Amino acid sequence: MIVLKFGGSSVDSADSIARVVGIVRHLLPRQPVVVVSAMAKTTRRLLACAEAAAAGDAGLPAARAIVDELRAYHTGVAHGVVPAARRRALDALLDRWFGELRAAVARVAEEGRVQPRSADEIAAFGELLASSILALALGGADGIESAWIDCREVIVTDDAFGRAQPLYAETDSRLREALGPHLAAGRMPVVGGYVGATRDGITTTLGKEGSDFSAAIVGAALGAAEVQIWTDVDGMMTADPRHVAGARRVRTLSFNEGLELSCSGAKKPHYGTLGPASRAYVPIRILNSWRPDLEHPPEGTLIGPRNHTAPPTIKSITCRANARRITVQLADSANGKRFLAGVLEVCERFRPALLVLRAAENPGEVELALDRDDRLTEINAALAALEGAGEIHFSPGLAVVSLVSEDLATSPELVRRTLAAAAGMEPRLVVAGAAAPCIRCLVSEEQSAAAVADLHDRIFGGLVSSQQGEPVE
Repeated sequence: MIVLKFGGSSVDSADSIARVVGIVRHLLPRQPVVVVSAMAKTTRRLLACAEAAAAGDAGLPAARAIVDELRAYHTGVAHGVVPAARRRALDALLDRWFGELRAAVARVAEEGRVQPRSADEIAAFGELLASSILALALGGADGIESAWIDCREVIVTDDAFGRAQPLYAETDSRLREALGPHLAAGRMPVVGGYVGATRDGITTTLGKEGSDFSAAIVGAALGAAEVQIWTDVDGMMTADPRHVAGARRVRTLSFNEGLELSCSGAKKPHYGTLGPASRAYVPIRILNSWRPDLEHPPEGTLIGPRNHTAPPTIKSITCRANARRITVQLADSANGKRFLAGVLEVCERFRPALLVLRAAENPGEVELALDRDDRLTEINAALAALEGAGEIHFSPGLAVVSLVSEDLATSPELVRRTLAAAAGMEPRLVVAGAAAPCIRCLVSEEQSAAAVADLHDRIFGGLVSSQQGEPVE
């Protein structure tokens, strides 16, 4: 059994959903479970709808206009892929979801503000719509029998609205109980990602890119052979291809390398994905739904146990803009080891908001990079925890460029070459406090794209011409 997760760009039109149906049909022998995101930009529009409604009567016309726009969009896409025989069921579903959405919007207007609980309730409709439409489209395809599963009934979370965390024991039990009979009967479950609910049934969301997280949770609970994340890129790349024309696909990453890259600015995978997947030893494969090669086994990028046979190399270069650089200092250097352990524990707890920039074995200080202030509650909690470890000093924010590879812990020659390539960019080797060893450099945000391109050329440009464009192990 495998889990197939499709992102918003994979289901944003009738043609896109038709491609998804083709991918699923091809993989039927592997007994797939499908996890799907909201259609492209739907979540953003839903949250804009909630904000408009918070203005009360003055904002309701704008909020209702967004609801009508989303209804027209989803109806148009769905009618292009759901067969005529299932249109009545489709229209009933659309009536249900948009009726509930209008009621939720009206409640926000009455309250005059968007509470985190209300934001999650409204944002969740994107996944509910996409998953139920995809289930009908798949169920209408020859040879596929699907079963829609309400994600709110199987993903049990705490009540940290906007960034809820799963309660794994209860979630695993519910997933097995709800999906197991369908799989045994040959039916393919379809589940919305990103969304869950508390024990009391209150809707929650798992945070940005939470559908990847959902897929890993499902895969780990069911003991999947693999979680395939189908998106709009060929896999993890040696750098962001928007800024580096010569970026190449990375064939394999360890779980730790994948986690470090995701925390350091990589687009995929969601940092939360690697936790449940690595604990259950379920590999994650990133694939391109826009270019599926159905005639050959899927390749993409496989994230799993470390490949010890490949030659030492940097796996990827990422960049993350940061509002602040902070230094945590210890007054009493005699307690250096205890101080370091305390700071690194805070970084682990508040990953990915904090990145370690410098941490010596017996330090009087640790240098960190603090994420932008888009998650104020989490960042304030991280700062409060750090204040308990030592004295905090702030410096102007810079972009952090990270060169990641577990081989940096075992290959002095790779460390030497990489530090030489990064000379002039304040390189520092980070082993402690990182998921995987990395070399971090600090550059201005204005120079970050050029710095990544330059480093990529120095690290990967020395390969012989016959290897240019070839995937990196």
